[in-house]
Order: sequence, then C-alpha cells, then structure tokens
Amino acid sequence: MRSLGWGLVWREVGRGPLRLFLLALALSVASILSVTLVADRLNQALTLSGRDYIAADRVLSGSRAAEPAWLAEAEHQGLAVSRTQSFQSVLFAGDQLQLASVRAVDNAFPFYGELQLMPEQPVTPGAIWLSSRLLALLQLSTGDSVELGNTRLKVAGELLKEPDQGFSPALLAPRALIHIDDVAATGIHMAGSRVRYRYLFKGEPEPLAAYGAWLEPQLQQGQHWRGPHNSDTPVARSLVRAEQFFRLASLIGVLLGILAMAIALGYFSRREQDRMALLKTLGASRRQLFAWLTRLLLSLLLMGSLLGAVVGYGLHKLILLSLGEALAIPLPPPSLTPFAVAMGLALLTTLMLSIVPMARLLKVPPLRVLRNEAEAHIAPGWSLGILLGGTFILSWVFAGAWQLAVGLLVGLIALVGLLGGLCWLMLTLVRHSGGGIGFRLAVSRLQRARLATLLQFGGIALALFLGTLLWVVRGELVDGFLARLPPDTPNRFLINIASHQLDPLRERLDQAGLARSQFYPIVRGRLSAINDKSTVSDVDSGESGGVGRELNLTYSELLPTGNRLLQGDWSSSPNSVSVESGLAERLQLSLGDKLTLDLAGQTVSAEVRNIREVDWDSMKPNFYLIFSPDVLATYPATWLASFYLPPEQQGLEVELIRAFPTMTLLDVEALLQQLREVLAQVSQALLVLMALVTGASVLVLLAQLETTLDSRKRELVLLRTLGASEKLLKASLRWEWLAAGLVSGLAAALAVELCVAVLLPQWLGLAWQPHPALWVGLPVLGATLLLLAGRMGGITSGTLMYRLREW
Repeated sequence: MRSLGWGLVWREVGRGPLRLFLLALALSVASILSVTLVADRLNQALTLSGRDYIAADRVLSGSRAAEPAWLAEAEHQGLAVSRTQSFQSVLFAGDQLQLASVRAVDNAFPFYGELQLMPEQPVTPGAIWLSSRLLALLQLSTGDSVELGNTRLKVAGELLKEPDQGFSPALLAPRALIHIDDVAATGIHMAGSRVRYRYLFKGEPEPLAAYGAWLEPQLQQGQHWRGPHNSDTPVARSLVRAEQFFRLASLIGVLLGILAMAIALGYFSRREQDRMALLKTLGASRRQLFAWLTRLLLSLLLMGSLLGAVVGYGLHKLILLSLGEALAIPLPPPSLTPFAVAMGLALLTTLMLSIVPMARLLKVPPLRVLRNEAEAHIAPGWSLGILLGGTFILSWVFAGAWQLAVGLLVGLIALVGLLGGLCWLMLTLVRHSGGGIGFRLAVSRLQRARLATLLQFGGIALALFLGTLLWVVRGELVDGFLARLPPDTPNRFLINIASHQLDPLRERLDQAGLARSQFYPIVRGRLSAINDKSTVSDVDSGESGGVGRELNLTYSELLPTGNRLLQGDWSSSPNSVSVESGLAERLQLSLGDKLTLDLAGQTVSAEVRNIREVDWDSMKPNFYLIFSPDVLATYPATWLASFYLPPEQQGLEVELIRAFPTMTLLDVEALLQQLREVLAQVSQALLVLMALVTGASVLVLLAQLETTLDSRKRELVLLRTLGASEKLLKASLRWEWLAAGLVSGLAAALAVELCVAVLLPQWLGLAWQPHPALWVGLPVLGATLLLLAGRMGGITSGTLMYRLREW
C-alpha cells in the first residue's frame, strides 16, 4: 500500500487534478509570504528607526508646560530629559522682516537621530541658525545679526535638518533654531502666546513604562504622551497605507488560490471514487485509505509550501525594489514570523478544504464497483459553510479589519444570489429560442443540471469578482484621489493674514488673475461641552486629536463651495453653527443641540442649525464648525485663503512674501508632487501582486474548465458515438462557456459594486461611486477569458478527439 501511495502521489502531481491543487497552494503561500515579509521588514525598520523620528524614546508634547514635579520624577527614575519649545515670531534684519517658526532646544537635544547644522557645531546661547529659505528671504549670511523679540542673536550657520522635523510647526513657515536659554530674553512668551512644548525622554524600557503609567493619569487637555509607534511621519503614513494595499491584494490572491484548490480537490474526490470502491473490495480498510490520503495531502503540502516560499521571497524582493525611494529607512533582515504564518496558512487551508472531499472518498461504498450511482452523501451545506466561514476568518485575521471581512462576505453572498437569479433568467429566456444544434445542445446541458450549472458559473464569477474588486479598490485608493483634482486645484495656502492686509492682498491676487477661494476668518478654540455636558469624545483623528486640542473655527454668511447640506437649512439665524457630517456622527450631534466652546478663557455657545458634507479632497479651506458671524465676529482673528498659482507666475510668490512678511505662504504643490511620486511607486509595487492575482484567476478558470469537461465526458462520448462531429462538440462547448462567461461576468460586476459600496466608506473612508463600465466589460472579459483558456488548455483545440479516445 505504501509503494502504491507514493506512485499515486507522483502520478496525480504530474498529470492529474492535484497538479492544479499544488500550483494553487504554492500561489497562496507566495501571496501571503511576499506581503508578510514586506510588512515584517517595514515594521521592524519603523520600530528601530521610530525613535529617530521623535528624537527620543518617549515624548511629552502639548500647548502647556509640564509641571516641574513631573520632570523631577522622571530624573528620579533615571530618565534623561531634554526640553524644547516651538513658537512663531517675526525676525528683523535691518529693513527686512519675516515670520519664522522658531525652535528652542537645550544641550541634550537630540537623544536619537541627527541635528544637521552647517558648519557642524553645538547649539549655544546667543546664536541662531536659519533655514536656507529664511537666509534668502532676510538676505543674511553667517556672522550677521538678527533681532528676535527683545534680543539680538548672531547667525551662526544654516539649519539643514531636524530629526523630529515632522512634529515641528516649522512645516508652516521658514525655520530657525536657538538655544532654550535665550527664550526668556526675547520676551516673546506672554499670556495668550501660542507655544508648543515638547519634552524628550530617554531610558530603559522598564522605567519608561513605569513613568508613563504614573504620568498619563495626570495629563491635562492638549497634552500627549507618545512613543515611536505613535509617530505620524509622512514616511510612516505612506508605508502603512501601502501595506493596506498589499494586504488586500494578497488576501484576494489567497482566496483565489483557495478557490482553485477547492475545485481541484472536489474534482479529485469525484474522480477517485471508483478507485476507492475498488480498493475496498480488494480488502483495503478505511484506516489504510486514510493513511494513504494523509500521505498524499502531506506530500502536496510540503511541495506546495516549498515552491510557494521560494516564489514569495522573490516577490517580496520585487515589491521592495518597486517601492524605491518611498523606503527612506534601512530595512533589517526578515524574521522567521512571516514564514511561520505562511506555512500555518498552507496547513490550515489544506485541512479546511480537504475535510469534505476526503470524507466523501472514505465513505464511498464498495457497491459503487457494480452500481456507479452509489456514492457517499454529504450535505452540500458543509462545503458552502466552510467556504464562507473560512473567507470571513481569513479576511478578519489577515487584513485586521472586520469591515473588510464583512464586505467580502456580503459580496460572496450577493454573488451567490445574483448567480442563481441570472442563471434562472437565462435558462428561461433561451428555453424556446432558436439557434444551431451546438447552441441547443449547450442549453440542454445547462437546463438538465441546474445545480452543476450554478456551481460552474459560481467558480468563474468568484474569480472575476475577486480580481476585479482588487482593481477597483486600487483605482480608488491610488488613482482616485489625484484623478478627482481639477487642473486649477489650489496649490498655495495663505495663513496668518492680518485684518489690515485683507484688501491689499485680495487686490493683488485679483490683479494677477488668479483663481482663489474666499477669505475665511480663523479663531482658535476648544469644544468643551455638548448640551451643557462636558465631553471628552474625539473630534478628529489628527496628531492632537480630541476635543482638548484647539480647533480652527470660522464664521461665514455663505455656504462654502464644495459643501453640501444634509440636514437643516443655511440661514443667517443668530447664535447658530454648521457641523461637518463626520464630526456630527462621531459626537452624535443632531439639529438643535447646543455646543459650548472655550476661546482663550471665554465661553461661547451656539445651536446646531445644519449638518453638511465636506469634500476634504478639494484642497480648499474646509472646517468642522462654521458659526454665524454674530458668535465669533467680536473675537480677534487671522484670515485664511487658498489660490492656484500657475507655473508661469511663480515669481509672484516671492513678491507676496516680501509685501506681506507676517503672512505665511504654504506651497502645497510640493506636497502634491511628493504624494504623486509615492503613489506611483506604490502602484508599481502593487502590479507585482496584481500579476500574482491574475495567475490565480487563470488557475481558477483552468480548474473550472477541467471539471466542466470531466462532468461532460459521458455525454460527449455518447454524442460522438451517435455521429456528432468534432466541430459540433466544440461548438456546444464554446456556447456553454460563452454563456458562463456572460452570466458570471454580469453577476461579478453587480457583486463588485455592492462590495465596494460597503468597503470604501466603512474600511477606507472613501465615497462610493458607480462603475458602469464593469457591467459591460466584465461579461465580455469573462466570455473572452473562458474561450481563450479553453483553447490554451487544449479543450477546444485539436486534442479534443484524443481526450475522448483516452476516456
């Protein structure tokens, strides 16, 4: 029996349906291993270099200074402490003046990373280092003097780079660096001054954890205790989003591989029933047959896992190569965890998929040798339940998002329902139609075996559904954001505009013929209560998220462009506020609710008049809360606007900065270009997995075609015996596959639309848009792929008669 078992193993791998099972298993292992290797190396790199991004092991940041007792406790526990402050102020150099973001640091800064100054030197009192942009604007060089508040500082060199620059307000204005001992002499810190305090801590993990547990309950509103894993750098955000793309692509590749494995195992179990019955009549016990089947599966598992591991490792190298410069951090060698995960997945999927087919083989009665209709009866619900349950668990565990799992499950259930309805409709419409003999033979086969027809169409539709779902989500994530931006999207923002600068600035922009937004007043405040009840719910997901942080508030008599009312009406009613829909949902606000805000110690209240939808991708000024003018008009405000600056008018930017030196001009074009480059690299890397998914889809189609032809072999042989020509048999198969492709493609298109409608808003936070091209393209694609796969597989080519003679 052992020699027979190994002989059957090699025979099935070489030319049987288990060859497709082996390839599908290897593809599933390669799919998950490639992505888990990339994610593992990225996570290791971000963990190791995360402290370089924050320049410390832990950071305490906020708009309030830390209590001296807190810092004393840290030093008592053996932690090193570095103090920094950030604020905005105007620098004077002769007749030149310029608003700058000033960073004050002590001698211990930074603990990690690199502070790059040119020439290289320590930060000392009495000196200032300016960014290249600030040196150019103030027309200064090393050795010159500059006034900051009440003190004069000597320009010691150029500020090239700060290790934690991503956390600095210097992103909003040209940067300057001074020693923290010079802050008091400037006289800038007064009541109401906006200063960002940042305290860096360095130490061993145990004291850091103990200190954090002691400190966090004492933190006040606007103060945050963060570590390397909380870093919010552009590189970290880009890589995390890229990992989401890869996980979805890998998951779909795994699901397609599982589908191909399930089809191949089902085909194998049906084909091997005669052999199992014969072996039982020859005296083989169920225990012996179970041992042979176990040896067979273990052999396939070992070979498929090894092949998939080699392919997956190579694919992860291609993905990292495609990401290119998006990986601005060195990557450590991979750990063994991804390999363990991939092997575990291979074992679990093989066991999950083999339960029903192998149970069917073990239960085959010996009577089948005499009566071919005798077979083991296992309820079809078992296979469907395992498929749906396995899909849900894999989606939840691997992608880490229950929304994705629910979305895919809804899509699969919808797919089954749509297929059943479309199959019934198609068979009803063509029942009495005309057509040639080949067409009528195909229709007759489909009508006689409706359950088999549904299963056949289901495998094809599922392959189209999963592959198309990935393409659609990829388009929405990678291309949708940039595609929705018009050519004249604002690429410059003006902030910190003083009231007396409004008229001349507006006139300057209009004279240049620039498309601009309206000017919005900005008042800073904190949301403190809802309906007179203090609240601690999160307002947004920003770095300083929560109602404790200061929000940009505005007032307007007009509804901003790109905003759409969902509830209530826009009117000039006094004491009212308009709320963004996402914020209203998070805080469970409704019309008529009362919001109370703290504006620098003064309290104002307003009633929710309407709830509006905001297009956050428009690159125009947008706000969570817009008040009626009577609520905020009496409070001091700066102003905000955006405009589009064409390439041929770049010189106007310098003119505006010199004419309005206290105003801050943000160049968003550079950020958009950086975003385009990162998304292009992510898109290129995703193509590697798209090729894997395409291969999985082809495997599913080939497995389904092999199964279809095997189920039709008796009829084909009988028709050939009765005189049917090879041309007629090929024509009937082509008609059958054409119908399968059209119906399956239409069902897949509708299921993709439903699934995307669930996934985009819930999992990715994107608005759903219909894709009518899918309703035409997928049926055509399905029919074309099936016909091509049939020809490439030799089913409708010149080998059909050879296969019939072989049977």
